[in-house]
Amino acid sequence: MRLQRRSEGNMKKIAMVLAVWFFSWILPLGAEEPAAALAFSLLQAQEYAVRQSTETRNSRIDVAMARKKIWETTASGLPQVNAALSYRDNLKIPTTLIPARFIDPDAGEGEFIGLKFGTQHNATLDVTASQLVFNGSYIVALQASKVYLRLAENQQEKKEIDVRETVANTYHLVLLAEKNREILRSSLGNLRRTWQETDAMHRAGFLELTAVDQLQLAVSDLENTLATTERQVETAYRLLKLQMGVDPDRPVELSDTLASLLAAMDAGLPDAGGFELARHIDFRVMETQERSMAMLLKREKAEYLPTVTAFFSLSQSAMRDRFNFFSKGGDWYPATILGLSLSLPVFTSGSRPARVAQARLELEKTQNLKRQVADSLKLALAQARSDFVAALERERNTAQMAALAQRIFDDTHVKFSQGLAGSLELTQAHNQYLNAESGHSQAVVQLLDSRLRLDKALNRL
Repeated sequence: MRLQRRSEGNMKKIAMVLAVWFFSWILPLGAEEPAAALAFSLLQAQEYAVRQSTETRNSRIDVAMARKKIWETTASGLPQVNAALSYRDNLKIPTTLIPARFIDPDAGEGEFIGLKFGTQHNATLDVTASQLVFNGSYIVALQASKVYLRLAENQQEKKEIDVRETVANTYHLVLLAEKNREILRSSLGNLRRTWQETDAMHRAGFLELTAVDQLQLAVSDLENTLATTERQVETAYRLLKLQMGVDPDRPVELSDTLASLLAAMDAGLPDAGGFELARHIDFRVMETQERSMAMLLKREKAEYLPTVTAFFSLSQSAMRDRFNFFSKGGDWYPATILGLSLSLPVFTSGSRPARVAQARLELEKTQNLKRQVADSLKLALAQARSDFVAALERERNTAQMAALAQRIFDDTHVKFSQGLAGSLELTQAHNQYLNAESGHSQAVVQLLDSRLRLDKALNRL
């Protein structure tokens, strides 16, 4: 009996060990590992967005569609072959009346005989091949489809440039929010320590309660500001992931900082002499649109030309009293036709000249718009250069102001610890320091954005 109980106890222990071993292997397999964070420099984020963003992917689809459009237009002028199979069951064969004298010469005047011609079952197989010999609109359409492809390619390039600019601006925005959060966290830690030290001195009877309350109020205000900044950082990251085409739930890290981007940026003013209007993407888009309107005018004029088409038709017909078309021995009667058709527009009551006039006016509008775009690009370049110079000067000034505000706050903090300055004076110096640091960070972002706009105006983005 004891041996039996001991054996049962050992079996239970073995079962528990096996269960623990089993679940130690199964549970890790069932658990989902969190996705690894994606780290991007600014350049990597831009290139990733060019590949994965919805806008650039759709622009590549537009280019692919334009290539298919070229083949569609080309194929419309190549040989076309159509086949048709028809079957007819004459449930009641139509009756035709003929004069009775055709059969009986003795028949009276006005007498007719009803005869049924044909068979009950009829089938026809027809194959027709046609070839466009000449059509002015077709020739122009081939040229226009290539212009349409060029326009789609230009739009794709422009979309990629716009995506790079948008992602860079948002990247800067995220870095600005993170920089503000970093400043607030550091300041909050310092201010809390000062508050705790002040509270200890108050408890020891060296300071009044007002000084403690003043610092506590400043700490609470800074905590609220930090919470708002945390939400701003999260929102900025979501916007960046949306623009880049990254899964919203996938963590993203930025490897660049405002300081590294500022250090890598060429602070010198680029030479505008290298600017070539004909190479700018916006101007090239307008040139392509102008060629498109010219093709439209050419197509309307081509409508005056004739259309020549050659065709060849081969058909087989069978007539049966019974449905036995697939039986051997039945006759099929062929018919072969070779022909040439010519279509020439003669009179359209003035509608065709009106379409030509409209196309000519559309071309003139596009040419006017192209000149306006050229002037706008030159103006945008001058404005971008001016903004960059102003942003560069502002960044340098705010950097000096931030350094000065830091020294003022440090001196005030020392005086406060020595009892030479009040808590109100300390919080004012602290707020001044935070505003100066935030202003400098914003100035850095404005400088980076202005350089981005300048590079885009110079068609270097």
